[in-house]
Amino acid sequence: MQNPLPQFIDHLAQFTTDQQSALVRIFCRHVRDTDHPLYKDVGFVDWVARDCYALHFDDCAMANVPHMVIGIERDGYAHT
Repeated sequence: MQNPLPQFIDHLAQFTTDQQSALVRIFCRHVRDTDHPLYKDVGFVDWVARDCYALHFDDCAMANVPHMVIGIERDGYAHT
């Protein structure tokens, strides 16, 4: 079985340090303890790989969470 960690690190490298901190905060608040069937028992690494992405035209990050999408600015400010 192949280790998914190198691919995860490459994916996480596209986010700023402030965005990475915001992703941890968002995961803890919205994803970790949810009962939503698409997110139940999803770990942080799997969630970032599957549901988080960077927009290259304005450098913000987007994170899918149950029932909404959260945008994260380069300075870590998160909003829906």
